[in-house]
Amino acid sequence: MRTVAIAIVMSVASQLPAFAQKAKVEDVGRQAYEVQCSICHGLDAKGNGLYTPSLKVAPSDLTSLSKKNGGVFPVDRIAKVIDGRTQIAAHGSRDMPIWGKRWAVNAAEHYVDAPYDQEAYVRAQALSVIDYLNRIQQK
Repeated sequence: MRTVAIAIVMSVASQLPAFAQKAKVEDVGRQAYEVQCSICHGLDAKGNGLYTPSLKVAPSDLTSLSKKNGGVFPVDRIAKVIDGRTQIAAHGSRDMPIWGKRWAVNAAEHYVDAPYDQEAYVRAQALSVIDYLNRIQQK
């Protein structure tokens, strides 16, 4: 019996490294950026997305926001652009399919069917994009 127990312990112990590996952490902000923003601003956020040739106004280089703001990332300004409090002409109206009401704080009920605070969900999504943009700023 003791030999069987030792064999089981050894078998389990040999598998521990596979279980102990870190789970892959998803970058929610990057994913949201890639889905919502990269079509115009590009995967590298430098303003070279797939839609750029068809746009009247070239998209901004989102990696230089801090540089253009005296070395400080403009969190409040970016939040207002994302949630619609600051309208950007090149983004069009909030009724456009590319923007729609997805990021509008007061429209969370249209995108989230869950028992938790929908406004908080939309804010968290926007903040995840803001965090991602902050992390990719030019040094």
